[in-house]
Amino acid sequence: WLALEKDTKRSVLTLLTQKVKKKKDKKEPAPVLKTVGERGLVNTEPQSYGEITKNHKKYSRNHVDKKMFKGELLGFVTPWNSHGYDVAKTFGAKFNYISPVWLQIVPTPQGTFKIKGGHDIDAGWVRDVRANNTNIKIAPRLIFEQWSMGHLTQVTSSKSELLHMVQVVVEFFKGEKFDGVVLEIWRQFMGREKAKLHQIIKAISEGLSEEGISTQLVIPPGVKPFPEIFDKYDFQILQPYVAKFVMMTYDHHHATGKAGPVGPMDWGLRNILLIMEHEDNDNHRHKLLYGVNFYGANFRGDGQFDALVGKQYIDLLKSAKPSQFSWHLKASELSFEYRDNKQIHKVFFPSLRFLQKRVEAAERFKIGIAIWEIGQGLDYFYDLL
Repeated sequence: WLALEKDTKRSVLTLLTQKVKKKKDKKEPAPVLKTVGERGLVNTEPQSYGEITKNHKKYSRNHVDKKMFKGELLGFVTPWNSHGYDVAKTFGAKFNYISPVWLQIVPTPQGTFKIKGGHDIDAGWVRDVRANNTNIKIAPRLIFEQWSMGHLTQVTSSKSELLHMVQVVVEFFKGEKFDGVVLEIWRQFMGREKAKLHQIIKAISEGLSEEGISTQLVIPPGVKPFPEIFDKYDFQILQPYVAKFVMMTYDHHHATGKAGPVGPMDWGLRNILLIMEHEDNDNHRHKLLYGVNFYGANFRGDGQFDALVGKQYIDLLKSAKPSQFSWHLKASELSFEYRDNKQIHKVFFPSLRFLQKRVEAAERFKIGIAIWEIGQGLDYFYDLL
């Protein structure tokens, strides 16, 4: 019995020790002094998956308040990905614009227009972000939802209708003390009725400008496999009214329907060059923001895919334990493969080298960067921004 009691005590001690170890293992990795570059982590192909899983939260605490990217930086934040709210506060000094995805402008049955999504506005968080960077501009996205061609005609064929719609936008943004707006209207109409779209964007911009509020515009890519629905002439017409053009140079895989890079860099830069072809536009290249995805995709053998965000990617690396990675030179994207349920999966996700290449390209082209979206990436990415 004495021996059994000793063994029992030993067993209990072992269990307690294991629990303590487990708790220690779960502790969040602390920021470090050196940047990812100084630690030799910005590689085309990681030496192992552990290089990512062990380091992705270890950003340099010495560079949290230092802006490394020479161009202007915009970060989208979504209510369904709360980590983005923390990123905006922690790394706010690196951003020129933060764009929360909160708001929609919709037609009403009474023939008027209203802004929805106000319940998502977090005034306390806005104060915190501004406290960390007094120069930052809070510019929520405003997407045109449930609009038909009829609504477009209704607004542009009547001066009073157009004025009413502009007033709705101006009064809301002025009331909330926002610094800017990111309009998303172009893609919904697939480039049809361009003159009417120009008219609406100009009117909103002029109304907001009187209150010191800037206008940014989301524009779709125009290089195959996407149709060219926004071109260099649209840019030329709108640039006097638009502070920044946010080009959606991602979701390439959606258009091809094939397993492949999400935002291949060679294709992304061709989209930038397409706008810059016009001689006058070259003088305003600083208004372009190169869209960079912070999410990836997990392609299954049946041709379907799932979107992948940072936490899912880390969990997948830990479970799949890939033995090697592939660097796609032209696309400047990283991928790996694994087998699950007799299917081969192909996974694409941003890496440090992926981001560094896009930062270097943006600086070379003298343009800015817009990130969709900052809660989806890995924390150590911000060492490079």
